[in-house]
Amino acid sequence: MKHRQNYLASVPAVKAGVAVLLAALVAGCSDMKTVSTAPPAPPATTAAKQTLTPAQLRELARLRADIRRLKVIAAPVHHSLMGAPKLMAATSTFLDHEQASSLDNLTKNHLISLAASAVAGSCDQCFQQLEAARPIPAIAHP
Repeated sequence: MKHRQNYLASVPAVKAGVAVLLAALVAGCSDMKTVSTAPPAPPATTAAKQTLTPAQLRELARLRADIRRLKVIAAPVHHSLMGAPKLMAATSTFLDHEQASSLDNLTKNHLISLAASAVAGSCDQCFQQLEAARPIPAIAHP
């Protein structure tokens, strides 16, 4: 029995098809007569970057310091339900500072994510406290 090859499955036919498609693409793209050199306008839905007051910058620095402290305290603690007393106290301090701050809810949510990632492998109770403190309803329904 002799092998029969289909012409459309051959290499020259595929090369010819690709050449035709590229020619059609080039012909369609060369119809552009004007090219704008002006930078594109920003999308209308993008809000201007929020500027923080000096008090908010201090609060943000304090919360970041709390997160660094959580990382240092949580590093030597092995996974447990309650963690260590120092870790629970540091988590409580972070939550007190977070709730007293005047930062917007998205920033608070991001900082809570950072703190939760620091304690996730060390203290289940601390992680759950941080997750419960997220301002999700306030973000969803302003």
